[in-house]
Amino acid sequence: MNVVRKFCTFFCVSAAFLCFSVSPVPAFPGINSQLPDVSGQYVYYRDYSFQYEAYIGFLYYDEGTYAMRYFSPAQPLPGIGSSGQTTGVPNSIELLFTVNTGVNYTDMTGEKFITTLSSSDTEIVNYMHDLVYELSARRRQLYEVPVAEPVEVRDEFLQFGGSVLMTYSSAVPVFGLQSIKAADGAMLFELVSVGALASSDDTSFSDFKGFPVPLVDKERNFRTQQAEPSIQVRFNSQQVLLDPQWSQAADNMFMLGDAALLVMSDFSATGDISEIFDVYSRNFCLGSTGTYSDWRNRVVTRTEDSLSVEILYYMPESNAISRDFKILHKKADGSWNVLSLTVFDNAYKANRHYFDVLLESYQP
Repeated sequence: MNVVRKFCTFFCVSAAFLCFSVSPVPAFPGINSQLPDVSGQYVYYRDYSFQYEAYIGFLYYDEGTYAMRYFSPAQPLPGIGSSGQTTGVPNSIELLFTVNTGVNYTDMTGEKFITTLSSSDTEIVNYMHDLVYELSARRRQLYEVPVAEPVEVRDEFLQFGGSVLMTYSSAVPVFGLQSIKAADGAMLFELVSVGALASSDDTSFSDFKGFPVPLVDKERNFRTQQAEPSIQVRFNSQQVLLDPQWSQAADNMFMLGDAALLVMSDFSATGDISEIFDVYSRNFCLGSTGTYSDWRNRVVTRTEDSLSVEILYYMPESNAISRDFKILHKKADGSWNVLSLTVFDNAYKANRHYFDVLLESYQP
């Protein structure tokens, strides 16, 4: 079941990141980030500077090695104009590049193209090179960028028409960039997805083809037989309201047919609570193999002792959308509890009150 596999992958990646976080490394030479990147993390942006649908992605291997990719699902063919609304073909340009880690500026020392280039790709490749230099230089000017509260900066950016508003958050890997907007508020460059490769065989970065519009889950048959969940279920100190529709798959795992999965977990971790919240505010929202998180629909809420995350995931192979909820809570003894609820989005929308009551009933 996709939701079972996805939760297990996310939780293992998140737990592993706590180990990596004790040895932070720069996201890019000369860039200081409150939240360090981990090998295999990547970001994708919708680039509205093109007159057709286009995406730009960056993948982090280590401080000196990156991948970059341009993708358009329907790039206009040469000689037919630039609107691309009725005629065009998919085009992907992907390259690996290295940078000099011994300097405090961006010095690209080599590149290797993964895809075959055509003569019409030269202008796009030059634009991709410019982005690496421009985005890294602008981020380098900001010494500290927090995770919880994004930073907005007014700047002049010729590639995007002049005066722009750039928004940064260290929750975003590589350049920490969330968006670039024009002076009139129009979106120019928008973060759409953040993910992490599971292994060297994971092709999710190279396979990304954008999100469908509108982003709608396929029809589901699930309709709850109960107006509200009413039976208390416990795992260690945690409890939540469910009902007989749910089946227990493990001590801490419950399934609602093929519509939803609920897991309660706990773990131990040392460190400042705000730093742990920073880590999980990113890692609870990472796409995994063949699954892409939609950061345009990401909601993060923090209190003194809890972190709540809601986000959508797109699974192109099955044309499915899931809605994922995570609640992380620090207990008085210093340990941590986690509730994870993953629901196919069509099932959630058709039974919104039922699932909202379930979430509100959770006691860590």
